[in-house]
Amino acid sequence: MTQALARRSWGPSDLLVGNASLLWLAPGLVAVAILFVWPIVQLVIVSLNVAPGTISPYVNVLSEPIYLRVISNTAVSALGTTIVCLLIGYPTAYAIHVLPSPWRLIVLSAVLFSYAVGTMPRAFSWIVLLGDRGLVNQALMRAFDLSEPFEMLYNQRGVLIGMTHVMLPFMVLTLLGAMARVPAGLVPAARTLGASAFRAFGLVFLPMTMPGVLAGMMMTFVYSLGFFVVPAVLGGAGQTTVVMILRDLTLGLGRWAIASALSITVIVICVFGAAIYVSLTRLGEIEEH
Repeated sequence: MTQALARRSWGPSDLLVGNASLLWLAPGLVAVAILFVWPIVQLVIVSLNVAPGTISPYVNVLSEPIYLRVISNTAVSALGTTIVCLLIGYPTAYAIHVLPSPWRLIVLSAVLFSYAVGTMPRAFSWIVLLGDRGLVNQALMRAFDLSEPFEMLYNQRGVLIGMTHVMLPFMVLTLLGAMARVPAGLVPAARTLGASAFRAFGLVFLPMTMPGVLAGMMMTFVYSLGFFVVPAVLGGAGQTTVVMILRDLTLGLGRWAIASALSITVIVICVFGAAIYVSLTRLGEIEEH
């Protein structure tokens, strides 16, 4: 055994021990510091750089109804998109996971087809579909004998539909990755021990995909907080989001302190969500597992 250990070839993993692993992290840490940490520090400096005796921008952000409503609209849209994507994405990902190979490729290609089209054309295409004379309203009016079209544009419904359309492939791909890591023999083993198909799914398969569920929800929620095109096209005046008002505050009004404070507030919300995700997935205990 001693001779075998002596002849063991050296590998790159030998460098990933002790403090040497920091050398491999250095380029990434430098990039994060320059491209992410420093701009945030600049935002904090600008948000605190106010004239003496004036109200702090953070007080304005947290007290003015317009900013609270914008933050609420953004959070509600992001949370609604996350829930709808999960409700649609999990069955879709599971169907792709269990389908035989040829059909799996076809369904997965259909899910990924939206990547071939930009967000702007997709947002405007929903105007054609969801308008008062659009295909969706025409079908609903004929199916349910409605006298007036159902309002699905320039409100929360239109924004939710458009954002779900954009974010659904991300959720499906994340869930597919989690499902692919579940050992193929676990569910059949549960069935042979007497569990029904539903019980085997709920007690074996679903818990093992929960890290993917949480990761997909986290990614969808954080990404949805920064949407601009979809709410601007499909939402009305009452659906203003943080990104939309940041554009007005900076480019239109030049109120950089308020814009910076609002940006920091959204960043804090994202960090808080990330902390919840880390706590639920126990990423800090990964070495123990």
